[in-house]
Amino acid sequence: MAIMTTAELRSSVLSLPTEERAALAHDLIASLDGEDADPHADALWATEIERRAREVADGKVALVDADEVHAEAARRLRARAGR
Repeated sequence: MAIMTTAELRSSVLSLPTEERAALAHDLIASLDGEDADPHADALWATEIERRAREVADGKVALVDADEVHAEAARRLRARAGR
């Protein structure tokens, strides 16, 4: 079997049906998770999630609707692009 170049592989992969590309993308991303991963990351994230949930429950932070967040992010990106 001949070895494909990265460009050939990319072209071939992009011609796959959407579901197959999505599955491949998932597998590729999952394969990166183990590289240089902090073995304590899951515990650190659990602690952070608990802290954030506590802040919401205690009324220390206000929740923002996702549509508002997306609109603000889009506005900032447009402003940045206009520089």
